[in-house]
Amino acid sequence: MTVMPTTVNGLRLRKTLGRATWLVPSRFGPDGWIMDSRDSQSRVIVTADGFDETEWVHASISHRDRMPTYDDMALLHEATFGDGWAYQVFAPPAHHINIHEHALHLWGRADGEPVLPNFGEMGTI
Repeated sequence: MTVMPTTVNGLRLRKTLGRATWLVPSRFGPDGWIMDSRDSQSRVIVTADGFDETEWVHASISHRDRMPTYDDMALLHEATFGDGWAYQVFAPPAHHINIHEHALHLWGRADGEPVLPNFGEMGTI
């Protein structure tokens, strides 16, 4: 059996999120991982795909009965993007897609490069 390489490192995800809290990740889609928490209350999905000649990564975290916290999102960012740039997007209502009522998402380039201007370049926004 040939194992295809992935853009996202599933074992790094689990190590950063915490082996005591998360189960072993499983392959998800053509280039991604899905991982459930040991208590079956949370799920992380991270996938990669190309758009406009750029490799993008999408990461989501959901909880069964509550929205993810800022700390959850910061840890997901670290696990997925390391010290690279990632963004939470607020789309207009006509373009909003909600598959899970308690999920939040991050998007970023696989190479970690920013896609927005450096608004803090002059010391303030």
